[in-house]
Amino acid sequence: MAGAADDVVEITQLLYRYARAIDAKDWKALEQIFTPDARIHYAVERGAELRFPELGPWLARAMTIFKATQHVITNPLVELAGDRARATSYLTGTHVQVRRDSGAEVLTTEGSTYSDELVRTREGWRITSRRLERTWVDGSYLGPDEARLF
Repeated sequence: MAGAADDVVEITQLLYRYARAIDAKDWKALEQIFTPDARIHYAVERGAELRFPELGPWLARAMTIFKATQHVITNPLVELAGDRARATSYLTGTHVQVRRDSGAEVLTTEGSTYSDELVRTREGWRITSRRLERTWVDGSYLGPDEARLF
């Protein structure tokens, strides 16, 4: 059973590394999180359905409207099946934007759920499929024409 517990810890750490990479805008780090053929679906307003090679460039453009973000991933539930796994986890994401017109900061927080499929590789666990679905939003996001770009 220790093997399964180790796998759950490794998968949980992988989910956390994703959040850290997003907040640091470290798109290169995503290569250590996803498989090269992964599919990602951000099923939210202004979201996208992407293959992994498109992810970094898309995020680099999409995240320019945020001065800072903090993605907190919690409550991961991991189901192991040999060298494959499924995981669901909660996201509380806080996003800081700055109004172009006034310079005022705008804070928006959302609650969402990640649904992931993973595979064990020689380098460790990697996400092969990810879907993000929003549950709630507190505040309103500024559009690209309203927000200062970073």
